[in-house]
Amino acid sequence: MNLIQIWHYHRPALAKIYLDTLNAGLVTSTTIFAPRRAGKTSFLRKDLTPAAQAAGYIVVYADLWQTKLSPGVSLIRALEQALEHKSRLQSITAKLKVPVKKVKASAEMAGSRLEGELEFSSDDKKIQTEMALQIDSLMEALCQKKPVLLLIDEAQELAKTRENEAVATALRTTITKHQARLRVVFTGSSRMQLAHVFSNSDAPLYSTGAAIVDFPLLDRYFVEYIAEKFKASTKRTLAIESAWQFFVKLKQQPEPFLMGIVDMVLNPLHSINDAMAAVEEKLAHTENHAGVWAALDATQKTLVRMLAKDPALKPFSQATLAQLRKIIGVDALKITHIQRAMSNLESIVIKSPRDTYEFENTAFAHWVATLSE
Repeated sequence: MNLIQIWHYHRPALAKIYLDTLNAGLVTSTTIFAPRRAGKTSFLRKDLTPAAQAAGYIVVYADLWQTKLSPGVSLIRALEQALEHKSRLQSITAKLKVPVKKVKASAEMAGSRLEGELEFSSDDKKIQTEMALQIDSLMEALCQKKPVLLLIDEAQELAKTRENEAVATALRTTITKHQARLRVVFTGSSRMQLAHVFSNSDAPLYSTGAAIVDFPLLDRYFVEYIAEKFKASTKRTLAIESAWQFFVKLKQQPEPFLMGIVDMVLNPLHSINDAMAAVEEKLAHTENHAGVWAALDATQKTLVRMLAKDPALKPFSQATLAQLRKIIGVDALKITHIQRAMSNLESIVIKSPRDTYEFENTAFAHWVATLSE
């Protein structure tokens, strides 16, 4: 039973806000940030897509995180699917006009699995050129039919490699060329990596994604909605206050919360405490929290603990320095050591526009906060 699909909490008002913003003509694209499991993808597929289609758009959805293949291939496939359905490997290789040498590995694309890693015999520049031309050609064909809304999920992948940046550059050219008939929504789960794509002056999509805006978190109404579904399905009552408290502990992320609800549906004797404990244990195991923690030195571990408990911490203040010296037991610790430690923690925590620190993985933050001293 997939409650994430069956019990989707629709947000039509939010979809209207995004569409109205894009339709107003002041911007041609926007970028949405939220941590993983915050419900971005479900919102794009189940709320924004139908609303845009009803408004006359052709909607193209490309997920750059699920596939281990090139983002360029993922984007081309998404554009192709919007035009017509074809054999996956045949359509990709035929359009790119380059021979495939080997198929090996595994990836998830467009809702079905592709076993294979495309290895091309041509040089990289030729592949990038073919991809850029194909992206533009497909987009032009779509825009001639109707206005297009392009949804690019987990756009931070465009900054991972030089090849991915080449795809981003090609995408920027296409967006500019077809801006009269094209609107784009980017999403991302890493604020730091999104900055590498959109915000830095040398970023491949600098200014193209407009301002990076926070995706509104689900509130108590979501928990009440799930409680109603739970009662209708099981004839049992879900304690809303307890459920809300656990939802807040999970940083208001619907996916792990619903994992706990599924556990209660399938195991009638489990309390919400049992279910959520199981969820936390599963997240810690699958995301290797212990391994990430073990790789940190004493200063980094102490800073991570402090930031997990107090996101508004001032790590470079004299008060924090004194506290670190006492905890670590190193009187010679200096601000420069803290600066170096914070720099090495950039993949774990990042300063937000609200002048507080946010964890790239909120499940890891909760795991750290519950560690014994």
